[in-house]
Amino acid sequence: MEPIDDMELIDLAKSGNSRAMEDLFETYYMTVYRLAYKWCGIKEDAEDIAQEVFIKLVKKLNTFSQKSSFKTWLYRIVINTAKDFARQRATKWAYESAFIHQQRSTNPGHIEKDRLITIRLFADIHKLPEKQKEAILLVFGEGLSHKEAAQIIGCAETTVSWRIHQARKKLKKSHELEI
Repeated sequence: MEPIDDMELIDLAKSGNSRAMEDLFETYYMTVYRLAYKWCGIKEDAEDIAQEVFIKLVKKLNTFSQKSSFKTWLYRIVINTAKDFARQRATKWAYESAFIHQQRSTNPGHIEKDRLITIRLFADIHKLPEKQKEAILLVFGEGLSHKEAAQIIGCAETTVSWRIHQARKKLKKSHELEI
């Protein structure tokens, strides 16, 4: 059987041929992974970025217009995904660092315990519905008043208060289950 070139493979994948999509994944995985790794320098992050790229590829393949090579188009997706990943990671790290700094104590044993509690708390915060998460992060992460958060979010101050109340209930319940 003659090997299929990229454009034929892409056309088959666009038409819904799952084997062609798998072949694209197999053909380009290492290319995507290598670029992601060069971008971030961390093996696990590069794997996460590569996974996200292929999820986007499935969703966006029909937008590939063949004005450039497939590889060029794919590189742009990798770079944009890596940038998004870095922004998300930096934001998460900044919030975690701020919380850790606020919770520091003079006892070194407490510092490590506080750090672990903070990491768990942030993991739980990131599982909250988006509106609750943004209210919690603005008020507690950034130290804004409910009124200031409401102005940023574009809702009533009482809505911010309600979202925080709901988020606190979920966070409390989540931490009670771990005890």
